[in-house]
Amino acid sequence: MNLLFDFYGSLLTQKQADCFIMRYLHDYSLTEIAEEMDNSPQAVVDFLKRAVISLERYEEHLGLVKKFQERKPLFESITARLCDLASDVRLPDCAVKSINDISSEFNDLMFI
Repeated sequence: MNLLFDFYGSLLTQKQADCFIMRYLHDYSLTEIAEEMDNSPQAVVDFLKRAVISLERYEEHLGLVKKFQERKPLFESITARLCDLASDVRLPDCAVKSINDISSEFNDLMFI
């Protein structure tokens, strides 16, 4: 759920997002969330249920989390190979810097 929220959380309503954060990221009880939001515990349950349904629906249609998870091993392999190349082979400092820059930029690209 947290990974879905990372990808699609900004698409939830503010109340859904607030409830989700308090429940799943900060581990608040339903009663604590209800008190914090000045709502009933049942309203909190409804917000959370709608949030989960929305997150799952976004993933079903867009598949961003699935694509990310499929690409992650490839990303890790490429990053490891770049690090190995930079450390295993005697290269000029400018080449090592270029390899490190490419690795950093690849990391930025993966986690946009």
